[in-house]
Amino acid sequence: MITLDSMPPRYPINGTFELTLRCNLHCKMCMFRRKDSENTILEHEELNTQQWIDMARQVANAGTINLLITGGEPMLRKDFCEIYRGIYEQGFIITLYTNATMITEKVMQTLREFPPHRIGITLYGANNDSYKKVCGVANGFDRAIEGIKQLRTLPSVIEYRMTLIKDNVEDLDAICHLIEGFGECVTNTLIVFSPVRGGCMPVQECRLSAEDSVNLSIGRTVSKIEEMIPDSLKDKVRIRVSEKSHECNTTEEKMTLLGCDAGMDSYTITFDGKLIGCQMLGVFYTDTIKEGFSVAWENYPFEVHLPDEPEECVKCEYKNLCKVCPAVRMAECGSLNGVPKYICDFSKAMKKGVEG
Repeated sequence: MITLDSMPPRYPINGTFELTLRCNLHCKMCMFRRKDSENTILEHEELNTQQWIDMARQVANAGTINLLITGGEPMLRKDFCEIYRGIYEQGFIITLYTNATMITEKVMQTLREFPPHRIGITLYGANNDSYKKVCGVANGFDRAIEGIKQLRTLPSVIEYRMTLIKDNVEDLDAICHLIEGFGECVTNTLIVFSPVRGGCMPVQECRLSAEDSVNLSIGRTVSKIEEMIPDSLKDKVRIRVSEKSHECNTTEEKMTLLGCDAGMDSYTITFDGKLIGCQMLGVFYTDTIKEGFSVAWENYPFEVHLPDEPEECVKCEYKNLCKVCPAVRMAECGSLNGVPKYICDFSKAMKKGVEG
């Protein structure tokens, strides 16, 4: 049990502001998207312009340095520019996540005046047909490319991400070629978790199987390595994928609340003002509106009550390859002590892949 005496030092260095859960896209694999019928309620529950700016002052005073601004799609908010400007003026190192389809001249004027340090852009396909299948919008690709062209005029570091599902996996090479034309690269997400925090999208129906995800990951990694080997050495080099272990050779004890840095040096403020350690895990929270950020941050650990890890997981031979955590257990099983079959299958496939 955590007590005041046993609490290790915690510093809220890395923050996330989830300005909204609403989005202009209907991506099949989104973990957070709610039903459209809930949008009016969600918008009503969102912190208003001044509350977000005041929250930014509070977290800055508490020591937050790095701040991620995300959603949903944050630019869907009519007051996005006002909120962003107020946040920026607090002096954070800012990362902005967007799908790049809602870049208006007003947004660009704001970002030119107050450029974020990093912009993370999520892509969903290599053409409008893929965007229609994945996101439910007819011209999403064209809008995203136009937005990217505008965002690339900023002095910000641009990072591209793509979540691969059955509907867009064939677009991967085309997307990589497109982004490489910008002199950059794409980070691919292969493990897609089930909806969390009231999300409603049919993730399980569209995500790749665990085996297909592993084969794609390992296959592309090996191919990239092979491309770097001179032809004269190709028949002399054997590429082997090493098993990555979560264990480390250290005797230093690391205190944690959720098995990672969440709640220790990082946090998320949800659209309605709750402080949670991880954006995926909403069952443990404090209320920043009622308590203020500093008190909510100090009280958060006392809201975290994790059950013992399932014995099946403790004894599992694939434990060192497993990507499970309390948030993943809750997403996949609806329980903090569930055993997520999809992640088990992924770990087994990874073991087979590295041995093959």
